[in-house]
Amino acid sequence: MTDKDIRNELEELKEQLASLSRSGEAGQQADAAAEQQDEAGGPAGGWLKDILKQAEELWSGLDLQLKDVPAKTALVIFALGVLTGRLLSRRE
Repeated sequence: MTDKDIRNELEELKEQLASLSRSGEAGQQADAAAEQQDEAGGPAGGWLKDILKQAEELWSGLDLQLKDVPAKTALVIFALGVLTGRLLSRRE
């Protein structure tokens, strides 16, 4: 490669770097805008957070209750649930 080729390649790389930095800045601005919208209760912000919070509370409540149930009892309850589900699916 000649010096001229190397210089041309360096210029091309500088231009690519500049365009990538501009697109990176635009991406950061878009991310910041999305975060502000979520904090303000944007389209999916408020109600989605409420649902996730309720699901987490339900799961922690079930976890506490299941710790007190013996393993055999839990298996019997699960088997009854499966049996009921199969009977209901045949009925339809």
